[in-house]
Amino acid sequence: MYDQILVPTDGSKPAAAAVEEGIELARQNDAAIHALYVVEPIPLGQFSAGSGPASSEWGDVVEEQRTEGDAATTDVADRASEYDLVVVQAIEHGKPHVQILEYVDEHDIDAIVMGTHGRAGVDRLVLGSVTEKVVRKSEVPVLTVRE
Repeated sequence: MYDQILVPTDGSKPAAAAVEEGIELARQNDAAIHALYVVEPIPLGQFSAGSGPASSEWGDVVEEQRTEGDAATTDVADRASEYDLVVVQAIEHGKPHVQILEYVDEHDIDAIVMGTHGRAGVDRLVLGSVTEKVVRKSEVPVLTVRE
């Protein structure tokens, strides 16, 4: 029924619960798991463009998010490897819901499994519910998982 399952992750506890559900769904369907982390754009005004300390801070924030993304997707791969599942790890840049939906289209994803809540506020520099936007706009089934 499902050959390619996307598990977007931000490394949070709700995302970890979704990872477990995604792995179970992949096991039941002998499907591949795609672990996706999205590095979010920094809102204008947070850091100034150009050279100097502010530019350095911007680079540090992006690099920190990439490091978090690598850790989060590697965690999914490590958990899935216990069941000999094929895992694809990806880090994308942009608005999370947009990147998730584009990834679905580009990789022929059959289903998405994601937490109902992720990190919010200052930790993620984002407002609104990524999960809600994905559920409303996705053309493939979305399984939402509560922590």
